[in-house]
Amino acid sequence: MTDKPLRYLLNAPVLTSYGDFRFEGPLTLDDARAFAARGAYSAIGHAATAQWLSQVLGVAVHCRREAVRMAPGDQALVLRFLSRLPEGALLDAAALATLPHEFGLLTRLD
Repeated sequence: MTDKPLRYLLNAPVLTSYGDFRFEGPLTLDDARAFAARGAYSAIGHAATAQWLSQVLGVAVHCRREAVRMAPGDQALVLRFLSRLPEGALLDAAALATLPHEFGLLTRLD
């Protein structure tokens, strides 16, 4: 465990562990890009989503299908699609770009 808060990229607003969380947003695209530019560990588990986010955020977003456990002080930039995808849908980066979405900031308070 580190004393320094960690930063993540997530593709859903999930509570990664028990605790108090704050979810703020929507963020502007400039704010999302600024968060990503300062460095964040990608827990984006879908390759096309990682590819599309790399284009949108202007930073390399790696595909890692991993669960994270946020500790107090940790933050995550969250991609939030505004509609549910059809069951079993597997979309490429071009299709993802057409979906309504927004970014939020998830912070574990305690």
